Amino acid sequence: MWKPGNLIKQYNMKKNLISVLILLLTGLIITFFLFKPVLKEPGNYLFSLDGDAVKSYFNFSYYLKYDEGIRHDGINYPYGDHLQYINSHPLYVAILKFVDRHIVKVSDYGPAILNLSMIFSLVLALPFIFLILRKFGLPPWYSVIISLIILYMTPQFGRIQGHFEMVYAFFLPAFWYLLIRYREGRRPLLWGSLLVFAGLVGGFTSAYYVAFYSIFILAVLLVDLWRNRNKLREYLYEGLRLLLIALVPLVMVKGLVSLTDWVDDRPENPWGFFIFHSNIFSIFLPPGSHLQEALGDPRFMQFQWEGRAYVGLPSVIVAMVIVIAFIYSLFSRGRFRMSGFFPDKNLNLFLVAAFIVLLFSMCFPFKYGLAFLKDWITPIKQFRALGRFSWIFYYVFTVYTAYFVFITYRSLGEKGHKLAAFLLLFFVLGAWTIDAGLNTRKSTRNLLNPNKILNYKLAAEYREMLEDASVNTADYQAIISLPFASTCGDKLLFHEGIPAFSKAMECSYYTGLPILQSFSPRISFSQALSSIQMLADPAIEKTRLEDMNEKPLLVITTRERLKPQEKWMTDHSELLLEKKDLLFYRFDIQNYAESHREWKDSVNMLFPALKYRAGELQTDTVPDLVISKHFDDLADPHAVFRGNSSLYMKKGTSELIGTGEFKQLPDGHYDISLWIFVDPRTDNMPEVLFYTWDANGKFTERQKWNNRAEHNVWNNWVRVDNRVLLNRDQSYKLEIKGKYVSADELLLQPAGSNVYVRGEMGMVNNFPFEAGEQTD
Repeated sequence: MWKPGNLIKQYNMKKNLISVLILLLTGLIITFFLFKPVLKEPGNYLFSLDGDAVKSYFNFSYYLKYDEGIRHDGINYPYGDHLQYINSHPLYVAILKFVDRHIVKVSDYGPAILNLSMIFSLVLALPFIFLILRKFGLPPWYSVIISLIILYMTPQFGRIQGHFEMVYAFFLPAFWYLLIRYREGRRPLLWGSLLVFAGLVGGFTSAYYVAFYSIFILAVLLVDLWRNRNKLREYLYEGLRLLLIALVPLVMVKGLVSLTDWVDDRPENPWGFFIFHSNIFSIFLPPGSHLQEALGDPRFMQFQWEGRAYVGLPSVIVAMVIVIAFIYSLFSRGRFRMSGFFPDKNLNLFLVAAFIVLLFSMCFPFKYGLAFLKDWITPIKQFRALGRFSWIFYYVFTVYTAYFVFITYRSLGEKGHKLAAFLLLFFVLGAWTIDAGLNTRKSTRNLLNPNKILNYKLAAEYREMLEDASVNTADYQAIISLPFASTCGDKLLFHEGIPAFSKAMECSYYTGLPILQSFSPRISFSQALSSIQMLADPAIEKTRLEDMNEKPLLVITTRERLKPQEKWMTDHSELLLEKKDLLFYRFDIQNYAESHREWKDSVNMLFPALKYRAGELQTDTVPDLVISKHFDDLADPHAVFRGNSSLYMKKGTSELIGTGEFKQLPDGHYDISLWIFVDPRTDNMPEVLFYTWDANGKFTERQKWNNRAEHNVWNNWVRVDNRVLLNRDQSYKLEIKGKYVSADELLLQPAGSNVYVRGEMGMVNNFPFEAGEQTD
């Protein structure tokens, strides 16, 4: 059972209250100087103009202005998306929506509310950090100083520049403080209930918070089980209660979201699990370290920004001293004990638990030969940024360091070494203050970006601009932005169009028109693919149209270069409005059906010219110049595009066209295409690799073909294609490589030729052509 800290005899509530008030006042003063312009006009600034940041502002503000319930209809038209999956602070924005409808109108102030919420959420963390320090017996004056240092040094502060849900720094200290109160054993029902409630609030703010909550408590439970290994029967009841407290919010958040989600094919393997983790240097090495520069930034010292949780110079020194002392103790033959470094058993419990979580944040053991475990514990796979879990270690280890420094300071004073004690405290507080100051300066750099995108004050001006161009948004069903921006569970990715997507969000916010595409990595696979397909070749019918009406689309483009299929869309549109940085078009939905009909007509007109026949092939070129592979002789396919089978590998490399096959072809340009299945069991697409050797057999080139930014999607398959120049003096090979690879319908044909492959579902130039459509 918990016992109060051993540095004070009484937990003085009056002193705590006064200190908390002083702490809050200090935090508010610092906030005033850091964010003075924002506090004055909170809606006139965006903390970042980055795509992720604008998307977070938009999702929050659009819902507050136009939507209700659990559905966000501003993106992924006509399906919308679940609030929990789109970084929209679901619980908070739902409460604000209730306030807007029943108490006071706040719907126009989304960006302002979000800015103020992030700013003051930082201050809200201070009382919890202070109370934790006091629970470990540290005096009020010292706890006030350390609380400020820990807050302004936290890695969560930096998230104010983009990942807004992660800014709420009060959640982790609140979880820890409530867990401390629960473990004291006084009124466990009250504190246990508050702990579960906090976990639920965190979980309905971001799934990461409920994951932080559960894994920290489970780590504490694991340490408890080890401590009580000799009396597990006595500990069983307490252990089960703690297990229940750890899991109830996680199960409730996951369960409620699953029950209310109308989508059943969300990605379960997001990219980044084995990449965005922490390591020893992301915790104990400051960002932009001069040591890294001096050593030439060696690879082993590099780390991903998601894993950064720098604990400050004093903590680094304490960690180094502990490691050196531990090594020394191994060779001291029992003459030196480590217990002096860990005098508080209660703090030791949390320190060990935090270390366990730190190992998890380092992708241990998954990255070290046990990757299969994440497939057994499926919820773990949802967290692409494991490095964020290191924040738990950050809070615990900085508290431990503050505790260790103070008992050392006090011990030196009691032994008469007052100058040494003073210098120790001066160095520690000074170094930590510098670290906190540097982190604050870096985190608040370039925050004051004028809000010209989602500012209700500009709404009338924006709508007037459209009216002057005779653009009545009621005549349109949705917005699509070009260059195209979207993602499909990290399988297909179109990021060049982020600036245009920001313009689409601006128009959507001012007009209420939804956006056709989405840039959420957790969106439904089928829905993401159908939006990507909207820019597919005319040979492919657009399945999304079945759920859309006949109104035109409002196309918004920037001055960036458009791809051919994007240019086709603007060429078939009516220019409505041209500004300095963007253009508005009207695109009639009927263009899709008309272009597909024209393609079918062109194919039917083409058949008489396909004079050369060889087996199933019908072509207007010499059949020997065509390579067509269906992989129908292979067994156990996971998915089939056409025919009886496909090339399938769970993992590995397979040759698609060998050097001997290429040698039989004369010089010239050839088009090569194949269909690859978009398999949700992995976070990437198979690589299509084209190798070249010169006449002397020397390897000269390895081409990796575009496999993630293709629009030609059909039934969860994507068409990968490229044009190559072959020379008989050189050698070539085409391979496919990856995990969970399904490939089908490979076709090599001379550039400009036409090839029809007969079958129940025919293929014209490797595009599906349904049986019965052709005229023989």
